Order: sequence, then C-alpha cells, then structure tokens
Amino acid sequence: MESHNNNNKTRVITIGLSGPSSGGKTTVSRYLRKILPNSTIVHQDDFYKPEAQLPIDPKTGLANWDCPDAIDFSTLISTLQHVKQHGVFPEGFDSLEDKNPVGSKEVSTPIVEDVLGELRDTIMAQVRQEGVKVAATKFVILDGFMLYVNEELRDTIDVSFFLTAPYQVLKERRESRKGYATLEGYWVDPPGYFDDIVWPNYLIYNEPFANLADAIEAGQDTGIYSDSSAAAAVTLRADPMTHKVDVVSSGTASIQKMVESVSSLLSKRISEL
Repeated sequence: MESHNNNNKTRVITIGLSGPSSGGKTTVSRYLRKILPNSTIVHQDDFYKPEAQLPIDPKTGLANWDCPDAIDFSTLISTLQHVKQHGVFPEGFDSLEDKNPVGSKEVSTPIVEDVLGELRDTIMAQVRQEGVKVAATKFVILDGFMLYVNEELRDTIDVSFFLTAPYQVLKERRESRKGYATLEGYWVDPPGYFDDIVWPNYLIYNEPFANLADAIEAGQDTGIYSDSSAAAAVTLRADPMTHKVDVVSSGTASIQKMVESVSSLLSKRISEL
C-alpha cells in the first residue's frame, strides 16, 4: 500500500479474497465492488495459461486447472501493479471471468442496497478516521483460488481473506455449475472432476488453510488470525501462507452473512494498516 502524509495523494488498498473453488470468493468480490467506491476486481482466473500449456494430471489424463502451474503469475502480478498505479486495466485487457456466472443453481436473494450502503458507510468511516479523503482512496480487489502460494503475489496484498466451506457444500456448488468461459471457448467439468482434480489439488496447495478450515469446523479455531494465540492455533498459523489471513468458513450461511463478515473484518484491518 502507498504510504504518505498528504491526504490528497491516492491511497491504494489491495484486498485478497482466496479460497477453494465454489467457496464464495467471486460472489463476495462482486459485492465488495458494489460496496467500495473507486474499486476494481482483478480475477486470477483471467490469467490461466492457454489450455495447451496446462499440466496434465497423470492419474486421469485430464487438464489440471487447479494447480499453480496453470496460472501465469508473472502477467497477473504485472497487471495488478498496472491497475494499482493507473486505476484501469492495461489497454486491450478483457476479463473472461466477469462473463462467468457464479454460484450454484440455487438462486440466492440479492443483498439490498440499504444493507450494502450501511456496510459502505462503516468501512468508509474508518477510512476517514485514518485521515484520508474517501475520493483519494482506491480499492483493488484480488479474487483467486490460489493467491497465497506465490510469495511475490501475496506480498502485494494489504488485507487478506480466505473464504471456504465444508467439502460437501463445495462439491455440490461446483457440480451444479454449467461451465466456464476460457481463452479457447468454454470448459465444462468432466464427470468426477471435483473429486479427481479440484479437491486433491486444494488439499495439496492450500494445505495450511485446509487444516485451519478443519479446525474451524471442529470448533478449535475462529479463523480470525488475531485470535490465534492458543498453542494449537499458533501451530496452524506457522506457515507463511496464513500470515495475517482471516479465514471465513460459510458453512450453510447465506451470502449476505459472508459479505457482512468480510466487510466487518475489512473495516478492522484498514484501521491496522
């Protein structure tokens, strides 16, 4: 984040929303864009390598979209820096992810503007308390399933969240989706793709967060990093990936509850920057 003493300079706050596929990160990101003035979303899914360059899973022979080698991190980071500096995407950039629907077949009730306005007022009151003009504050929301595995990328993020849900909820959400727009056209998961590719790769590459999610479900951790003082929690937080990352598990909570939780934590984290 840019540091300064002059409240007329632009202050850029980068918010990371990561988590497993179907954990709610893209939906929450889109609501945050509505809540936060001067905000832009950078979707990690827009930086997949071409399908011909994707790793092939040795067990199934299927393209593996769910590992770090599937992402062009270099272009993602340079694009993120451009957006932070200029407030817009590089010329010619077109987001495929913004064309993809999110969520399952079940249609959730949209969050009404009055609620979004209340959340906006709370967050922006904190910004003003920091002595920065609202008009001089820019929010860049980074949405992706694998934000914290890359050290250079995670070091660009000011406020970090990891959104998740129990295995069965994630599986049902993912398998109810129709497909995804890609560089080459449209991808539809083959039968069994969640259990064969998505879930195993999540457990491998986001293992520290998977362990935290298990602890949250067992009532052994809150997921809020500032609460992690017990010996068991400190052990769970030992990995650099989880440093200052708030883990929010939706369970069966509504999307509104997720957005409210993230917004409340965001206000608190802004005060700590």
